[in-house]
Amino acid sequence: MDWFLEQARLGNMFRACNQAAATVTLINTSTATGFILSNPFGSGKKLVIRDAIFAYTTVPTATAIVFLAQSIAPHTTAVTHTTPLAVYDGAGGGVSSVAVGRADAAATTPNLPVYSRLLGYSPTTPATTGGLTFSDYINGSMILLPGTYVQVSYITTAPVGIASMSWAEVDV
Repeated sequence: MDWFLEQARLGNMFRACNQAAATVTLINTSTATGFILSNPFGSGKKLVIRDAIFAYTTVPTATAIVFLAQSIAPHTTAVTHTTPLAVYDGAGGGVSSVAVGRADAAATTPNLPVYSRLLGYSPTTPATTGGLTFSDYINGSMILLPGTYVQVSYITTAPVGIASMSWAEVDV
């Protein structure tokens, strides 16, 4: 059986998604917007990322490279949750009351992240190239330890869109 499917069966899978379009911020600021997933210091859990998806809601005016940017190291200072998003039970049970992972459309992070995974590239003529949705099936190759976070980020032109992530929470 697929490991993530087994985690869902055990009640350890969670997901979050923007409920409205958001402008994504660069990594050179701790005031992040777009989509931020954090694991609080002391949570006792690892967040094993299954997937990350970003879809433009506004046609970009110029090229952009969309990334996942991850905190450089665990930090004891908590992320400030400016605009929290609901975290849902991966088994379809609604808003989770047990998830430790916290998702935000806007947050203040304790340190600056680094680019860690490429999500996609939008060309200079996006209106003629079809839909601009980037899906990264990470399948556990990115893990958020307690006190770390990941956010959608970019280089060049700020993308506007909706992002989502799903993850499993397992004991440290």
